[in-house]
Amino acid sequence: MQGMTIWALPGFPLVQPGDDLAGLIVERLAAAGEELLAGDVLVIAQKVVSKAEGRLVKLADVTVDAQAQEVAEITGK
Repeated sequence: MQGMTIWALPGFPLVQPGDDLAGLIVERLAAAGEELLAGDVLVIAQKVVSKAEGRLVKLADVTVDAQAQEVAEITGK
């Protein structure tokens, strides 16, 4: 049977720096009674990958330079 089903893993926890993202995915798949099969495709948000890798920046630590300020004014952001 061909087709596409899109669903989010239920009960997926908030990811912390150092978490085993692959392990969390396998754990949540098993808890949902699912498994990966040949040809399955996973879509994982970059934000979750970055968090697991510890690639975080505190906004309070960011210095806004003149160019960034100009772009913010132009875009209204």
